[in-house]
Amino acid sequence: MILDTGICTIFRKVDISEPGCMPTVGYALIGCSWYGRLNYETSPVWQTDGRQEQRVDKKIRILQNTMIAEDDVCILEELASFEDRSEDAVVYRIIRAYHGQDDNSPALISDLSLEVVQP
Repeated sequence: MILDTGICTIFRKVDISEPGCMPTVGYALIGCSWYGRLNYETSPVWQTDGRQEQRVDKKIRILQNTMIAEDDVCILEELASFEDRSEDAVVYRIIRAYHGQDDNSPALISDLSLEVVQP
């Protein structure tokens, strides 16, 4: 798969407060990679009772980064929008991460299922 849609920047929530002070949440950069969009289905063909209900707004593939986990956040910048950057970037929460190998090549990849957090 060609990763040419845009750039994905991934962050993790961290406590940036001074010792002894109230907790303050900040974001630490985990990684940055080119990404490609994946096809996905929003509702499975076979409904099951024990299925966890999760909304998937987008699925992407990036170069493998095994530090990525659930509840990390990412910002996607599409190649077409590099010229017209806006301050209103869409923030996504990673609800599922699969780390493995591409079926068609020896490339190591991470497939991320994303949910919109901030429009």
